[in-house]
Amino acid sequence: MRELLRRLHYLLQRSRRDDELADEMAFHREMAERDGGMPLGNTLRLREESRDAWGLVWLDHLGQDLRYTFRAMRSSPGFTATAVLVLSIGIGATVAAFSAFNVVALRPLPVTDPDTILRFQRKAATRSATEIPYDATLFYRDQSRTLSAVLAQASSRLSLDGSDQAATTSFVTANFFEQLGGRAAIGRVFRVGDQGTTDAPVVVLGHGFWASQFGSDPSVVGRSVRLGGKVVTIIGVAAREFSGLSSGNAPAFWAVLDEHDASRRGVTMWGRLAPGASVQMVEDELSLLAAQLRTLHPTSESTLWEGERLIGSPAGYGEVGSTEMLALVVALVLLIFAVACGNLGSLLLARGAARQREMALRKAIGAGPGRLLRQLLTESFVLAMMGCVGGLVLGSTVLKGIMVWTEAPPWLDPTPDWRVVVFAVTIGVVAAVIFGLAPALHLARRTRATPRGRTFLIGMQVASSCVLLVIAGLLGRALDRAVSADPGFEYKQVIVIEPSLIEQGYTADRARVYLQDLRARLVGMAGVENVSVTSSPPLGGTKVMGALQVDGRTLDVYINQVDQHYLSTMTIPLLRGRHLQADDVTGIVVSESLASRYWPGREALGQSFGIGEETFTVLGVAGNARALALGDPDSVELYRLAPAADATSLAMVVRTSTAPDLLYSSVVTAANGVDSHFKPRVVLLRDRFAERVKLAERSALAVSLLGVIALAVACLGVVGLVAYAVAQRTKEIGIRLSLGAQPRHILGGLSRQFVGTLVGGLVVGVCGAAGVAQLLRRELYGVSTIDPLAYLTAIVIFVVAVCVAGMWPARRALHVDPLVALRTD
Repeated sequence: MRELLRRLHYLLQRSRRDDELADEMAFHREMAERDGGMPLGNTLRLREESRDAWGLVWLDHLGQDLRYTFRAMRSSPGFTATAVLVLSIGIGATVAAFSAFNVVALRPLPVTDPDTILRFQRKAATRSATEIPYDATLFYRDQSRTLSAVLAQASSRLSLDGSDQAATTSFVTANFFEQLGGRAAIGRVFRVGDQGTTDAPVVVLGHGFWASQFGSDPSVVGRSVRLGGKVVTIIGVAAREFSGLSSGNAPAFWAVLDEHDASRRGVTMWGRLAPGASVQMVEDELSLLAAQLRTLHPTSESTLWEGERLIGSPAGYGEVGSTEMLALVVALVLLIFAVACGNLGSLLLARGAARQREMALRKAIGAGPGRLLRQLLTESFVLAMMGCVGGLVLGSTVLKGIMVWTEAPPWLDPTPDWRVVVFAVTIGVVAAVIFGLAPALHLARRTRATPRGRTFLIGMQVASSCVLLVIAGLLGRALDRAVSADPGFEYKQVIVIEPSLIEQGYTADRARVYLQDLRARLVGMAGVENVSVTSSPPLGGTKVMGALQVDGRTLDVYINQVDQHYLSTMTIPLLRGRHLQADDVTGIVVSESLASRYWPGREALGQSFGIGEETFTVLGVAGNARALALGDPDSVELYRLAPAADATSLAMVVRTSTAPDLLYSSVVTAANGVDSHFKPRVVLLRDRFAERVKLAERSALAVSLLGVIALAVACLGVVGLVAYAVAQRTKEIGIRLSLGAQPRHILGGLSRQFVGTLVGGLVVGVCGAAGVAQLLRRELYGVSTIDPLAYLTAIVIFVVAVCVAGMWPARRALHVDPLVALRTD
């Protein structure tokens, strides 16, 4: 410890000690010359040895390496700028993707103690559900000892007087804000005493709705409004960053969930772990309580299932959507990073050819291979860290732009945190070590880069860029097909009404009365051609799926519960057999794609088909219609009559004989008139189709941008590699020119070096693109994952871009002065 402190003390007084050492050596040299003694020797070497004995050698050498690195960078600003730009692009794309994942999935929601919050879902032997009966949550709240608090939430779209649009309303338990640490921007939030105030119900405004509908007016507190047919009092406005336990936008209103409203309602249930409790302890206790509750109410089958368990999962963090899309994004950004890193390696190789004389001179004055290697790796690390800084700035800027573009919730903060910084530094170190080590070894040992190393670098860049360009081409083709191709049904004259009756607390009997009343209002309206109901609204988010095993692989089946008019309303053609009728409770109609896959070479009509524990008979075969999975070319569907018990989950589809815009307001009025307490969601199917196409357009644009970036970076790499080849063959080129070689011979000789590598990289890239495209299979709108036009276009674009990029350094070879070339080492 004393030795370390002594060396640190020397570093703090290094300048004074160096001056004292110089004076002392001058004195000893003078004394030796005066007394005729032996010469003192190389004073510079002696001073270096003294510094090594006094100070921290590695820190001193690091300072020397850094100073030399910055001088070398200043002497070649073009190389430095290009290398940093390339790395910033590659690291920036990777950082943007990781930052998005970090914001959504790794950062906790802005609530108190997010690690102790669990979300529960019901599971039994043959069924599962994400919603839990409200009565059951009250029982668990009162009886559980492993949960310190139970929270519940249900959502509705209620009518708001003075507004044409329905207001999204979240009904929550009175302890919701208190348990989650939600505060009020103005006024106050719910207290436990607000539970049961049915005579004077109170609500809290969502911050966004307050700003958009009330102009951020602070006097709104205490105002009464009519919401869902009831007069409610606004007691406060929630803070801007509070959205509860949802990763989406906050609702317009927060209201108290009361027993008289929620006794028939399914709710989302959360719980907070009690001190010392574990997830397993909670699940075991709730299973016992569920069995106890079933014993207390044996006839309430709709409340509890036989053998029901409650499964808890962490709820204090956001949720990642599609794992396939996440894998695709990871694959694409890693390709960008690979192209950038390969470019760094090729640039270092090209620069190294011009530094052979420098390395030879440094070896001649005593620098060993280890010293040279450390210096070159220091240069790579400095470049990587500069690229990290640029990547962090670029990545966070891009992510902010994307969040504004997609209207992300306001509480999502794209500012890099420690995870993002560590991630950026880590991938920077990886880039420096993996792609800076090989060029450094070649220069330190004064060996030429092996053809295999150059081939690997350029082949990797070609393959990665090709994958991105092919994926961009496939998405572009998918976008074109989505706009122009027939999805299997006519959508331009359809209006969809989604009352979400289960969210309004309707029973099955009340829901059937509601739907009958709504149908009667619509059928009698001029311009309405047909009306039908469905459990899965076309192009909506509600889907019921089953899994079949066909030829050893799983086939997902979209199960749509409809009435006998649905196929006619959606203009889905019946190819064989007959339509469903009102009494066909055990009959189904299957799509042509399902019939051909499940009964290949046989007639599907009359075949038996099992759904869960029920067995159905195929009555008809309909045309393929991607009403539930517009982008999935492999989607298969079946249609069965909607059971009476499922009336609360049904939506209504209206086909018009005139332009739907002309009937839209009349349909909205009819839908709102059935029950004045809420306003159903009414949408033009044409607009919903446009939204889906817009999503495809955004995906195609984003991947195309990545493809262009990768192509640009790869072209820079090709420029560097061709320049490297010219530098390596300068003497040969000069001699050939002096002997009368024609320019085409010189260019041909250079191009032949890379033709095989380019072709090999393209082959690997095409194969890789075919594999990555499988992740997009359901988003390609019927376009094959091996679509020839997309692949051919990508290859042509890449070959042309590479040829143009390589032309400039290749032309430099034609202007080599033979006399200068002959003097080149």
